[in-house]
Amino acid sequence: MKKKIFIPILIFSVLLLCSIGFFGFQYLNLNGRCQTLETQASQLQQNNSELSSKLTHSNEELEEKEAYLEGQKEYISELSQQIDSISQEQDSEDSNGSDTEEDNDYEDNSTDPYPNLYADSEDEQAENEEKIAYLTFDDGPSSLTPKVLDLLDQYNAKATFFVVCKNNEEYAEYLPEIVKRGHALALHSYSHNYSQIYASQDAFLSDLEKVFDWVVEHTGYTPSLLRFPGGSNNGSSYVVNDIIDELERRGFQYFDWNVSSGDGSSLTTRANIIDNICNNIGNVENPVVLMHDGSGKNATLAALPTVLENLSSAGYEFRSLDKNVPPVHYR
Repeated sequence: MKKKIFIPILIFSVLLLCSIGFFGFQYLNLNGRCQTLETQASQLQQNNSELSSKLTHSNEELEEKEAYLEGQKEYISELSQQIDSISQEQDSEDSNGSDTEEDNDYEDNSTDPYPNLYADSEDEQAENEEKIAYLTFDDGPSSLTPKVLDLLDQYNAKATFFVVCKNNEEYAEYLPEIVKRGHALALHSYSHNYSQIYASQDAFLSDLEKVFDWVVEHTGYTPSLLRFPGGSNNGSSYVVNDIIDELERRGFQYFDWNVSSGDGSSLTTRANIIDNICNNIGNVENPVVLMHDGSGKNATLAALPTVLENLSSAGYEFRSLDKNVPPVHYR
């Protein structure tokens, strides 16, 4: 009887052990698969992270290239406008045969409402050096100006600063520093407001006298150079020609530019500026380079060390403008 009971129990025990072994093996196998899946999921997550990083980097590069192209479009547009203006002026001169002389309202100094607005004369000097670059900075002074001055000092470079008074009054302390470091301090305008200053000859002179007095007051230096806001082709031909005649009568010399950094556009990048200057400066004689040291021109400041290094390595000497430098005029 006991033997009959023992046999079923034994069989049941064997079956139970087999079941435990089978399910244990299945559990271990399933656990191994789970670990494998977790490893694969971790690897997949890592791959996704790497792809996301690469995608972000690619997007940044694409945005930078798009900004570069937009900056170049602005630069090309600027050059096209200058070329069109020069062509129009040349066509006008050809059709008229000669310039028409206009009466000057201020030739009689006794009726001159701006009796102190006269530039000092300068002795003529010969320019024999072959590779001279004239770096110019418009729209300052600003918080960037001291940094620009320090960079110029590192390369023993002299430059010309065409200053604007309105909204820059708090930076007047940098005006004497420009003169002290041997640079040329020149006039750009008081307001830089095109519609106002190009309304008439008198409007231009009234605006110019304000920035002239501002410079003299803070430096004791009498400026003799100026640059028209937007260039001498920015206002109407009739008004600007009259202004030019009157400025020359008062002893002033104006300068446009023949190499543009393109930094007038907010889209222009550091790379744009370096390319625009370094790739084009060799195409002109007496290169006058347009840059800006006004507020927000951080790309210009970032590009300046490379520009100075590249041009210096190419054999250029950096000088400031004076009235003996062959003028660069659009008109």
